[in-house]
Amino acid sequence: MTSRFKVILFTAIFVVVATAAAVALTTGMKRSTAVAARVNGEVIYATDLDREVDAIARQYGIPDDNKQRNEIVRIVLDQVIEQRIINQEARRYNAVASEAQINAQLADIRRNFPTEEEFQQALEQRKWTLADLKNRLRGTITMQNLTERVTNTTVTDAEIQKYFNERRSEYDQAEQVRVSHILLQTEAEARLVLARLRRGEKFDELAQQYSKDPGSKPQGGDLGFVSRGQLVGEFEKVAFSLKPGQTSGIVKTQFGFHIIRVADSRSPQPARIEAVREQIRGQLLTRKSEAAFQEWLKKAKSQAKITKVDKATK
Repeated sequence: MTSRFKVILFTAIFVVVATAAAVALTTGMKRSTAVAARVNGEVIYATDLDREVDAIARQYGIPDDNKQRNEIVRIVLDQVIEQRIINQEARRYNAVASEAQINAQLADIRRNFPTEEEFQQALEQRKWTLADLKNRLRGTITMQNLTERVTNTTVTDAEIQKYFNERRSEYDQAEQVRVSHILLQTEAEARLVLARLRRGEKFDELAQQYSKDPGSKPQGGDLGFVSRGQLVGEFEKVAFSLKPGQTSGIVKTQFGFHIIRVADSRSPQPARIEAVREQIRGQLLTRKSEAAFQEWLKKAKSQAKITKVDKATK
């Protein structure tokens, strides 16, 4: 799974653990009459709360004892209440996620998987259906839409400059090399491939034929540009000792036997604010918007009529 998918799916969506439950609460599914809470007159049913609590307990392997379950119930119920308030306000501000927005986000996630089968496997690993994912996207996008309606944050050039000055080293470009490798299981295999390289056979073709690294094999072993700290120690030491165009001997790591080739290098470069200004502006806007939204939500929650029913779940 790509890092981009993880960001979309696990950072943006997991912020509201109970989004799926909150969406389900608005549908006409069959349920018992036991009530867990009321929010501005809207009912949160105990059976729906139980369903979400059970899902979280299964996902994280939490045993079904009363003490731990009661703690999960308390946390999830508070999140469902907040999500209900968000949904109510989203309707009032015409900020509910549209199907077009949901489908666009879903397509963006799908593009990060080479095949539909791998996408489905990722869902199955988390015990999600496609409907579950769309429900989570609906909740996340709705919150984003509402944030835009109820907050009005700006970032000044002075704030950007201050942030850059305090964190300049984070934006400096470290030394990088563009590296490829061929991973073999045994030293004997590595020696044979190395001999063929020295006879003039092409590195990328041998990588596609023999490498055991499924991630880089289709690209002829290319790992792209990497910085120090991204590779295992033995691999990194050799990679950063090679000049562009050079190929290593056999390098042993915990993963097997590598033959490493460096195609290009980049010298360290100090950051220039012109190059990262918009990146920093986006970071600061996100941070300020999230803080402003939480303040807004705190006020909306204080003004809402909320009634919790004790022992409403199993």
